[in-house]
Amino acid sequence: MADFNVKFKQILDEIEEKIENKDDLELVKTEMFKLYNLFFDEMNRIEEMASNRMQTIAGTQAALQEKVEKLENRINSMEKELFIDDEESDFSITCPYCNNEFIADYEDLKDEIECPECGNTIELDWGNNDEPKGCTGNCNGCRLHDEEDDM
Repeated sequence: MADFNVKFKQILDEIEEKIENKDDLELVKTEMFKLYNLFFDEMNRIEEMASNRMQTIAGTQAALQEKVEKLENRINSMEKELFIDDEESDFSITCPYCNNEFIADYEDLKDEIECPECGNTIELDWGNNDEPKGCTGNCNGCRLHDEEDDM
């Protein structure tokens, strides 16, 4: 801005040197100052617009940052549900004999577990129904009894 003021002063000095008629000189100087003021008014308007745009951008950025944080929280929550940590690898088990609910760590679980309340052994079904184990004979679909029924 200092360079602009220096250049403006130089232009005014040149005008004063070249224009000898005092009325013409005053007219030109007046018009130059009007132009100078118009220029600064326009610069102020542009600066205000830029400031308003920056505020709008900052507000939008803050809103977007808030949305990103919410999404990150949701993703972290989903990760916790999908990828169980060692600390979160506990299973809730309800004893079918005494209805006692207890927590067992996944690593401790095999095919059966003992109820800490009544001491009964609870057989755990992990969905591996490839081979029937110890059928009780009261079933319709294991096919172990087909030969017995035919006799």
